[in-house]
Amino acid sequence: MSRLRFSHRATRLALPLILATSLAACSSLQTLTARLPAPEVLAALPRIQLGQTPPAQGDYVVYLPAHQPIRATAEVRGNIFEKTDSKELQVTLKQDMYLYKHWISYDQRTWVRADEAVHGNFQIRLPSYEHPAAGEVLIELNSKS
Repeated sequence: MSRLRFSHRATRLALPLILATSLAACSSLQTLTARLPAPEVLAALPRIQLGQTPPAQGDYVVYLPAHQPIRATAEVRGNIFEKTDSKELQVTLKQDMYLYKHWISYDQRTWVRADEAVHGNFQIRLPSYEHPAAGEVLIELNSKS
């Protein structure tokens, strides 16, 4: 079969990484069950924008401003190809987003686990006997609210 499907469970933590040009995310049981720090602790953490260098030590919050381009790179490569290619994609968010580990907030006050806030769908359709056409990659992220 030439179509691979990954459930939202497999990609639920991928939002920050996809937005940061990565398509894969892993998590352990410990990080999934970790508790969110107290509001005053979160409010005191440094804020960085996507692409900025994180602090050398300690936690931080990643800020993704609405309506500003977020770059992602799509690439096809491997030893079966004579010529490979990559493209830079740019997407924008409808509203500000704050990311802390596996948590998402739109207002810096209410935090929700990423898997409870966003539903993800990731599909790859390769050229094959069943699909004798161009390959396709789909990354779809939808708010659950």
